[in-house]
Amino acid sequence: MEFQTSNNLPFEIAPSHYNIFNIKGLDEHVLFKVGTCNGQYGNTKDSYYILSVVNHQSGNGHLNDVFEWFEHSCKRDNKNLMVLECLNKQFYDHLIAKRGFIPLDAFKDNCIKVFNKKAYKRLLRDGNEILIKGTLTCK
Repeated sequence: MEFQTSNNLPFEIAPSHYNIFNIKGLDEHVLFKVGTCNGQYGNTKDSYYILSVVNHQSGNGHLNDVFEWFEHSCKRDNKNLMVLECLNKQFYDHLIAKRGFIPLDAFKDNCIKVFNKKAYKRLLRDGNEILIKGTLTCK
């Protein structure tokens, strides 16, 4: 059985021609579209990360579909889901209060929804391709 979101929306992708983190060995991030939402995401060996997401018609439930897609992928691939460089503090607070994310850094810029506890513990201890060990802020 194929995965379907609440609004039965497909997850569409397009290549992005730059590497926002400019880190050797890290794949370029990808542009995505789900209904009226679009944004940018990428992945590390143990996490998917969302760099941006915008819903051009709020209240239609399409943002929920975005998270349904990412959560499905995380469960399927045994990865965690991070939202990085969250500039909208209201959205960050929503992720923490309503969507099951937890803070990653003291500056309230990055948060994570844990699906793989072992990878999460390793991230906290060592950092990863994007997040600096000790501070878990972006490189």
